[in-house]
Amino acid sequence: MMLARAQQKLGFRTLELCPDLIEQRIICAYIGLLFTPQVGGCRVTTVGWLGAREVRLTETTRHDAPAGTPPFWLEIYCHASGRILDSCGCFEFDDDELESIVTLVMDVGRDSREGLH
Repeated sequence: MMLARAQQKLGFRTLELCPDLIEQRIICAYIGLLFTPQVGGCRVTTVGWLGAREVRLTETTRHDAPAGTPPFWLEIYCHASGRILDSCGCFEFDDDELESIVTLVMDVGRDSREGLH
């Protein structure tokens, strides 16, 4: 409960488990990357929160990335463990990619409600 209150005070938003709303938040985060400073060859922005897990969008801007590596990654990050719990790479956010990342967020959101992670 304290984490949720702290997140609200800092302006973080909990993601509702609605596919259309999650897709909108991902697209807004994608646009927001344009205005995010690059740090260490990456740009990172928060899409929202699923309990204590941060859903974030990362753009790799490194030119030395292996060929075929997606430039965008949706990551589910656990601050308690300091680990990425799951991720999904994207090239251009077409319908199939958006469906995959929305499904990932929905699955993690359901699991976090059930206390599985």
